Amino acid sequence: MLRSQYLHFAPGWEARLRAAGLGTFELAFLCEQGTVVRRSGSSEVRRVEVEGARQVLFLKKSWVTRWAQLRSRLFRGTFFGASQVRREFGNLERLHKWQLTEATPVAFGEERRAGWLWRSFLITTGIAEPMSMDAFIRDVLPSLPGAERRSGRGELLRQVARLTRVLHARQFTHGDLYWRNLVIADNELARLSLIDMPRGRQHPRELGVAARAADLAALDAPAPWFFRRSERLRFLLDYRQTRRLDADGKELIRQVLKLAGPMRRKQLAHVQDDAPRHAEM
Repeated sequence: MLRSQYLHFAPGWEARLRAAGLGTFELAFLCEQGTVVRRSGSSEVRRVEVEGARQVLFLKKSWVTRWAQLRSRLFRGTFFGASQVRREFGNLERLHKWQLTEATPVAFGEERRAGWLWRSFLITTGIAEPMSMDAFIRDVLPSLPGAERRSGRGELLRQVARLTRVLHARQFTHGDLYWRNLVIADNELARLSLIDMPRGRQHPRELGVAARAADLAALDAPAPWFFRRSERLRFLLDYRQTRRLDADGKELIRQVLKLAGPMRRKQLAHVQDDAPRHAEM
């Protein structure tokens, strides 16, 4: 079977990855260093320490296990168009340049057989002392003293609103803007990073209501179990940088609620399987 491999390094990383034993497609893809963070039947994410443990890398690998995967992604990079790892590498480059993520893309590789994408990987730098936003909301906020908890809730929502506003001002949508894909570095809410964005998209013109609502709905899906309605409204006002709702704001809310409704139970399960039916707010 005709097979080809492609390997791309970010500037300054080729020699460092070769020294770490990750300098070829096969070495990277078959790497068993470090610890497995997540694994499924056709993918794996591995945390790898290199350069004497001074640098943490994340190695995300994907492979084909059945022909149905190829058919379902025919026009999403397995045969036509850019591959998922190529899109995510480019998206991370953009967001790192815009200071919306501390994760730096350093390399990606693709293996195609008769034109079909069969194996691929993406390597990024790690984020210092990372904590996902859902873990912060679920585990950290409830343990804080009252005043500190209220302050933390407000600051978190302001930072998420800021990040989302800047992202959309750049005419970019994330596509999977769920809580688990926002990461806090070193317990500093101002150091909020976006991760996991193979569906991210740069739009050619100013975003319309539907495009913005899709990202905002992903954020709002589990929110009713953890935030008051007034807090969710304040978040939207911060996002729009306004003090009150106008007609456009009301239409945006309608679209967000319409899209968020069908996602709520599933996203709540992602945050916490036995989430409380009420919380001290």
